[in-house]
Formats: sequence, C-alpha cells, structure tokens
Amino acid sequence: MLFSSAVFLLLFLPATIVAYWLLPARFRVPLLLVASYVFYLSWNPIYGLLLATSTLVNYALAREIPRSSSPKRLLVIGVAFNLVVLGFFKYAGLFSDGAGELLDWLGIASTGSSFDGLQVLLPLAISFFTFEMISVLVDVYRGDTRVGGLLVFATYKAYFPKLIAGPITRYRELAPQLELPRSLTFGNFQSGVALFTVGLAKKLVISDNLAVVADKAFNDPNGVSPEYMALGVAAFGLQIYFDFSGYTDMARGVSRMLGLELPRNFNFPYGATSPSDFWQRWHMTLSRWLRDYVYIPLGGNRKGIRKTYRNLLITMMLGGLWHGAGLNFVVWGALHGMMLSFSHFMRGRIERPPALLSFLGSYLTILAVFFVWIFFRANSLSDALDVIGRLGDLPAALSAVELAG
Repeated sequence: MLFSSAVFLLLFLPATIVAYWLLPARFRVPLLLVASYVFYLSWNPIYGLLLATSTLVNYALAREIPRSSSPKRLLVIGVAFNLVVLGFFKYAGLFSDGAGELLDWLGIASTGSSFDGLQVLLPLAISFFTFEMISVLVDVYRGDTRVGGLLVFATYKAYFPKLIAGPITRYRELAPQLELPRSLTFGNFQSGVALFTVGLAKKLVISDNLAVVADKAFNDPNGVSPEYMALGVAAFGLQIYFDFSGYTDMARGVSRMLGLELPRNFNFPYGATSPSDFWQRWHMTLSRWLRDYVYIPLGGNRKGIRKTYRNLLITMMLGGLWHGAGLNFVVWGALHGMMLSFSHFMRGRIERPPALLSFLGSYLTILAVFFVWIFFRANSLSDALDVIGRLGDLPAALSAVELAG
C-alpha cells in the first residue's frame, strides 16, 4: 500500500483519520497500532510476525536494562539481536553469493553444492526500524530515555507514516506525543494536508518523470550516448531528492493530520556549501543517528586528526551498507567519508571563505555529490564503472558535435 496508491488515498487514510478523531482519546493509540499493522501486512502478511517479535524482544530488553545489575550485557545482547536479524534478512544473499564465488574459484564447491541461489525474503522497512530499536536500547542504557507501556512502544515502532522510509524517529520524540491526548485544530490539519499534497506532487509529478530518464541511462550505460548518460546522472540526483523528500513530506503531513509531529529530514541539501553542510541537510535523521550511535562512540574527533578521518570513513561506509547490500553502496559511503574528511581538513584552514570561494564550494560539493550518486544508483559496482567510462567519452562527443556544427 503506497502513499500514492488509490487504496491508501481513498480508503485507508480517510478511514484512519476520521476514526482517529471520532474515537475517545484513550482509544486513539490502539487504533494507530491496528492501522499500522494493517498497513504493514498489506505488503506481505509474513512481515507482521517479524515486526511483532522484534517489538516484544526489544521492549523486554528496554524495560530490563535500567533494572539489571548487568545493563551493558543486555545492551550488547539487544544490539546484537537487531544486527543479526538485519544481517540475515538483508545481507544473507550478498554473503552467500560471495562465499559461493570464492569456493568455486578455489575449486572446493562442486556443482549443486555451492551457496548460489540462497534467497531470503527482505522485510520492508527492516533497516529503518532496526536503527530505531538500537537507538531506544542505547538511549535507555545511557539514561536518556525510559520506556513506558507496551502499547505506546509497539505503536511507536509500527507507526505507519514513518515505518517504510522514515524519518528515523527516536522514542522520546514520538512516545510523549502518543501518551498525551491531542485535540484537532484546523490550522494543524490544513498544514498537514498541504504538506502531504506537496510530497505527493514531488513523487508523482517530478520524481517519477525523472526516473524515466535515469532508468534508461543506468539500465544500459553502454547503450546510450555520453550526453544522455550525463543527463541520466543529473536526473537521478534530482529524482532521489524529490522521491525521498516527497515521501518524508507525505509522512509528516499524515502525522500532522493526526495531531503528531515527525522530525524534519531535508533542508535544501543541494544548497550545501560543503560535504559536511550537505549531510547536515540531507536525510538529517540518518545523519544524526550515525553521528550519535556510530561516529561519537568510535571517538568522533576527540582522538586526533587521523582517527577522526578513520571514524568518518567507517561511519559513512556503514551508512552506505545500511542503504543496500552491495559493494557499490560501500564505495558510495567510502567516497562520502573521504569528502567529509576533506571538508574537515579545509574547515580548519579557512575561517570565513569569501563569497566567490563559498560559491565555488557549493558548485564543487554538488558536482561531487551527483557524481557519487552513480555508485548508489548503479545496479552493481561494474555497472557504476561503465557509467563513469561512458561519461569519460563526453568531452570527445561534445567536441564532435562542435566540429559538426
């Protein structure tokens, strides 16, 4: 059930909103929980079992950690549980294919006994709710959050506007809103409808049309001209922004119609003046999660410049792997880690860049970001290299056009 589907727009959303505001306040959270499971089960009924199991396990751990004499051990168990579940469902195919290729290359695996062909169902939204559960456990361990009743916890985890593609929301950002009764206001509802409409237009009018150009270029990089390949790369850079920010706008718009507020996720990222500025504007809830639960625990920038660069690289590579189970995503993350390291290096040498230098920084940042999107969109690392090779033919193609003119 997509946000843009007829069944969501004409049936599920209006029915949920009307029932939500007609019911007494004490029944609204149970309604949201039921609606969220209906929404998730509409994709595949088997998903519900994983969602419920993960909810119960993480809830039990979050309740027990503050009372335990060994809270750190429970935290490690909880984080390991979530990562193992994510790793099995999202990366089992990647590892099995790699193991099969290695064994075949070594001549160990015989025909019919290789790892090839292992197919594991990838539950929708598992990357998002895994990160949310880890944040809950860590925040409880640090004393930043206390988990209340199971009903609110389960609704927080399954809350349908943010479930599929975020924004990644922390327990303390949503749970207090669920626990307090809210009244319907025209201004809030109107702004929610407007935000949802803007997001829907971003998705259907802009992103889906840009996808036609990008898909043609990336699906057959050697079958299109260098000029079209460059157009396809630019189209994808815009497509992913309008698609993702459009989804976030719709999620926040639905929430506002329900009297709830989700965190902002985008702040004009293509207006960034540096790579670090870009990541303060792009997918801000993921950036914040990686900073608080990976980068800072690794040491952040507190242990010298070399370890700062190492921590940035590790953090962004893990961020790339979170997005997808492929070497191309790891490369995408590594390149962003290098860009952030360079940005950190330059920031210590230029206090206040003049206007011209600031403009140049913006231009080079967006050029680099669009180039690195190649690794994100390509079907594989080899396809990404084919795309880059095709772009390498662009100067010659443009020269030929100039001569012909």
